[in-house]
Amino acid sequence: MRRSSAITSAVSLRNNYFEVPGFDAGSPTADVVNGLKQLTYEAIVRVNDFGDDKREISTIMGIEQYCLLRFGDSGWPKQQLQFAVHEIKFPAPDKTKILQPGEWYHVAVTHDTESRTASIYVDGQLYSSIDNYGKTEDINLGKQERGKHFMFKIGHSYGEPDDMSRMLDGEICEVRVWSVVRTREEIYKNMYDVDPQTPGLCAYWKFNEGQGDTVKDWTGHGNE
Repeated sequence: MRRSSAITSAVSLRNNYFEVPGFDAGSPTADVVNGLKQLTYEAIVRVNDFGDDKREISTIMGIEQYCLLRFGDSGWPKQQLQFAVHEIKFPAPDKTKILQPGEWYHVAVTHDTESRTASIYVDGQLYSSIDNYGKTEDINLGKQERGKHFMFKIGHSYGEPDDMSRMLDGEICEVRVWSVVRTREEIYKNMYDVDPQTPGLCAYWKFNEGQGDTVKDWTGHGNE
């Protein structure tokens, strides 16, 4: 079921992206997004242009080479969703799984480090799932050991600010990070809105400010 009419505001990520300083090591709120045994990413996104041969990746959110949700990759269709943890990528390249430019989609990925399972959902419906995936290690979204290029970003994943090769050319809103595995039913029910005080919700950016370069974290955890 598509409910794109429920989208009332979003931010353009054309030539633009967001870093989350609240996730940095040493931040008072960093403990909220570190030591995670379970994870859910969610966002509502519309890609205007998936790029040419020079841009194979359209980043949604996460940390490059560590825990990243994106469209495309070298050897993957540019319009296929991909999740990568510890550089282990899924699903396999599949031209039947491509999404369309100019269309709004709610996308979500869940990952359990203990059961080593992961699932991707599109508009609340299962897109792909995998067993024996990743490592039995906690997830640390404040991970900073590899330098400034490897930090949590929305709409960009690697390189200098003017490097467009991995940017998302489109709009995004309702971006969420959870410390739990959300069920398909929960994801579907709350695609377009969720109570900011829901247990397990670590960060929640509506992107409805309309101006400025600071985005409110509606959970109150200060990841802004």
